[in-house]
Amino acid sequence: MANYEKSETALAESAQLIGIFAEKVRRQIIIALGNSGDGLNVTDITALVNISRPAVSHHLRLMREAGVIDMRSNGVEHIYYLTLTGPLAQLESTFATLSADYEPVAGK
Repeated sequence: MANYEKSETALAESAQLIGIFAEKVRRQIIIALGNSGDGLNVTDITALVNISRPAVSHHLRLMREAGVIDMRSNGVEHIYYLTLTGPLAQLESTFATLSADYEPVAGK
């Protein structure tokens, strides 16, 4: 028998991450950082995603809070880089829970 409470808990715990990956600008930032090698500063990211610097900073803050990226200082500039290992493991766990709870409808 399915444990839908466990699925609800798993989805609630991953909701922030799912939201991060659902938003187009944040996906663009993730891809840009993934292709950057050593990370990018806000100016570089702003040029790549073509939105205002305050908007980029807002997205970066949300992504840091979710654990998808982190930042290091290089003098006065901040360099952002991906930290996907933990978030991806969390999503894998969530989807494994959902898969275990999934009961296909007969005939479908």
